[in-house]
Amino acid sequence: MNPQLEILFNQLSESKRALEMAIAAASCDAHFATVGEWSIAQVVEHLVSSESGTLGYMKKKCSSGWESLEEAGDEHRANSAAINARLESNERYKAPDVLPEPTNDIDLQELFSRWNLLREEMKLFLAHVPSEHLNKLVFRQPAAGMLNTVHALKFMDAHLRHHLPQIERISNS
Repeated sequence: MNPQLEILFNQLSESKRALEMAIAAASCDAHFATVGEWSIAQVVEHLVSSESGTLGYMKKKCSSGWESLEEAGDEHRANSAAINARLESNERYKAPDVLPEPTNDIDLQELFSRWNLLREEMKLFLAHVPSEHLNKLVFRQPAAGMLNTVHALKFMDAHLRHHLPQIERISNS
């Protein structure tokens, strides 16, 4: 795996572990939700769905060959930084319409099992991203537009960390 991707993947894995620890420390039922709010299980389902969609998009986009993809430019870098800064704020945002509404019907252990398998699939994909194509646009984030692989990993990490306070808020309610 490219060293930059490995660092970002490891950071994403650390963020997932922090979320798992926060969930393990939660004193409420993972499927408990107050009116108009998500449960812990729904947050996890949302994160799994988001990462699955991101990986699926990247795999499909590069399936015709990396050479045909456009290079990221200054606008893409700025959009990536902007979406990550937005996610690092305390603001709450509605999930993009491209993602399904979490059901709250899936067992938390099943969600983590799916997430772990997804992460293995992601690791395999990242191991085969040619270093010379790291700047190719492979993912369309609904608010930021097209991103390269590095941007996509940074987005996934910021997105996961954005939901950590939500887990803590649910746990404390």
